[in-house]
Amino acid sequence: MKKNQLEQLYRAYYNDVYLYALSLCKNHHVAQEITSDTFFKALLSLEEANGNIKYWLIRVCKNLTLNYFRSRRRFAVKPLEELPLATGRDPVLRSLLQKEELLALYQAIYSLPPAARECLTLFYFSGLSCQEIAQTTGTTNGAVRALLYRTRQKLKKEMEETV
Repeated sequence: MKKNQLEQLYRAYYNDVYLYALSLCKNHHVAQEITSDTFFKALLSLEEANGNIKYWLIRVCKNLTLNYFRSRRRFAVKPLEELPLATGRDPVLRSLLQKEELLALYQAIYSLPPAARECLTLFYFSGLSCQEIAQTTGTTNGAVRALLYRTRQKLKKEMEETV
């Protein structure tokens, strides 16, 4: 792969891959590490990726995240109060989410169960279709659509309560 091609991929898909990694691991530094590893894998073997490059990068990111947790045995979920985003101490994310409503939405997304959070992140932030999400998560298309519907309803209710 040429340097120019990797640079174009990095610029086009960095935010999608980073947000997906962050939604899975809930840690800014780990998400950055996984994102950089994802693009390193792209550098080594992108010729093997057939079809949708974005979908391939998301799959690589998910596998790297799972490998990270397997190797470190960190399956405990931190309370929302311990997350940098919850207190606004992380300047990078704070600058990205300047509006209070977006911060509330982001916190509401983090409070979702992992499967719902993953599905929502892939659909809205990464732009994958329900079929691609079903393939990524190993579920059916109908299950993804139902999960998205229930998750949207739950988020709507939470956002109405906070606003």
